[in-house]
Amino acid sequence: MERNSIRKILHRLDLERRQLMRPKFLALGLTVGEGQPRILDCLLDRGELTQRELADLCMFDATTMSRTLDKMEQAGLIQRNRNPASRRSHLISLTEIGKEKGKLVREEFNWLDEILQKGITKDELETVYRILEKIEKNLTDL
Repeated sequence: MERNSIRKILHRLDLERRQLMRPKFLALGLTVGEGQPRILDCLLDRGELTQRELADLCMFDATTMSRTLDKMEQAGLIQRNRNPASRRSHLISLTEIGKEKGKLVREEFNWLDEILQKGITKDELETVYRILEKIEKNLTDL
């Protein structure tokens, strides 16, 4: 097997995934490449979160998250409310428009999951999950 083939395969898969999803998210009016779909999906799951909690769940740094949330707030997708537990933070939640778009994003993510799992048995998927979790652990242990 060729050296670094795992890295190359993961890179190709990520490029293919982005290329497949880009037009779908653009059609929803989302800015591609800033994680807006991931943020909508996360807030749809969790409800109200602090900016720090959201950044951690989406794996963004604080600066990137702040800029993206500014754009999403201007687009009417999210709202920021004072956090009663902390004067220095805000709670981020979806607006009604954000919830609608979040549900559409969720449908697209589910569609992608179906495509990714096509022709793969349950046992094979479990093996893939275990291997990918080991790869993730190798990276996070550094």
